[in-house]
Amino acid sequence: MFDDRERKINSVTEVTRRAIIDYLTSNWSGRLSEDAFLARLYDLANLPSNDRRFKNAAGDIQQHRELNSDWEDDWVFYDPRFNLLYASDEDFIKFLCETVHPVVRPDTEKAKELVNTFNRELQKDGWHLVEIKKMSGKPVFSVQKTDGRSEVFIEPTGWTKVDRQVQETRLRLETAETEEHYQTVGLLCREVLITVAQQVYNSELHKASDGIHPSDTDAKRMLEFYFERELLGGANEEARKHAKAALQLAVALQHKRTANFQMAALCAEGTFSVINILAVLAGRRSRKI
Repeated sequence: MFDDRERKINSVTEVTRRAIIDYLTSNWSGRLSEDAFLARLYDLANLPSNDRRFKNAAGDIQQHRELNSDWEDDWVFYDPRFNLLYASDEDFIKFLCETVHPVVRPDTEKAKELVNTFNRELQKDGWHLVEIKKMSGKPVFSVQKTDGRSEVFIEPTGWTKVDRQVQETRLRLETAETEEHYQTVGLLCREVLITVAQQVYNSELHKASDGIHPSDTDAKRMLEFYFERELLGGANEEARKHAKAALQLAVALQHKRTANFQMAALCAEGTFSVINILAVLAGRRSRKI
């Protein structure tokens, strides 16, 4: 939702964040280990370690919280790698939503108790958490502004830029009113497919069938070659066809001149389907099963 080139002023103030943090300090990861919880939101393997004995954040979190427990319980809120006290509203509220996700906190009553506590503080800044769907009969929460406009934070892939672009696309689709707005959704779908293609495509592994390597912005060819390699063989024929069909739908609708809600929504759904398929193939959905 937020452009890295702009410095955003957070509407969820430090006062509100500290009040929530004080309540949440020793209970933020629910039934998960702290590294397993954080891996649902961040790519820990690509975050640096604060301990030179380990190569990434996953290693030092396991050492200092799972093995030795020599970091304070509220360490995550002040760790600059996560920067939750001063991070964007989106990142902070995503974190809160994850603390009450059914995978993290399966006890519905306890999850609702936390949500009520969050909302007492968040409403002062114009936000509150609301139930948006059920998962196995348990509530999943997202955030809504007090003016009634929803901000839907979907399950993150861990590809930070991809997640941010998906959020922006959903927001633009929700608020679109004119043909130009719907065309913008198509352009955003194109950008997020390029970003996710750059994340997964490896020219050494995903060989071009015609011997010509795709450019860095040719998402269609990069992803087609990726699916050919990662969904190889007859046993994967249906999955390969579905992945390619979703990709073709998304690409075909990106530049429709007669843009309307239906076209934009279909383009977005095709794009999100491709991203979710890639997240599964890349192992980024394994912890959510």
